[in-house]
Amino acid sequence: MEGAQKAGRILATVLGGLAILAVCGVVAAWAVARPDADPVTAAFERAAARVSALVDSVLPERVAPAPDWTEQAMVVADGDPRKGAALIDRYGCGACHTIPGITRAQGRVGPGLTGFRDQAYVAGVLPNRPGPLVDWLQSPPRHSPQTAMPDMGISEAQAEHIAAYLYTLEGR
Repeated sequence: MEGAQKAGRILATVLGGLAILAVCGVVAAWAVARPDADPVTAAFERAAARVSALVDSVLPERVAPAPDWTEQAMVVADGDPRKGAALIDRYGCGACHTIPGITRAQGRVGPGLTGFRDQAYVAGVLPNRPGPLVDWLQSPPRHSPQTAMPDMGISEAQAEHIAAYLYTLEGR
């Protein structure tokens, strides 16, 4: 019986490694190609998230944690941080959040956004990755009906710019 368990662990480790390689392949293809068509980028991100979720469900215990996404994964392909900063100011995000680099952004209703790029989750409900963040910015209540953050009617392009700015916010 002990041999079967050991074989099962070896098989799980091998399958986990293959799944991780698949995720890395998807991420690498996205980082290299950085397609201009947003649906393609979103499809890559959704595929990577599904593979990661599958790996987590199949392999409840891993010998070592999988490496986190690379620095490239925090890049929003179609986002412009300068436009994002202007949109953050225009939409009045600073009324609720403290946001470095945004004049008058000293709100205390929502969390401070210093170090946003280093956070694991967006609002505690979505993985902090470009696709989920863009979705969150477009309609927070769709993802968390209890949230105090309102749906501001932000377009996908505007959300990409805002996300690009938020990913410039490193911890101290």
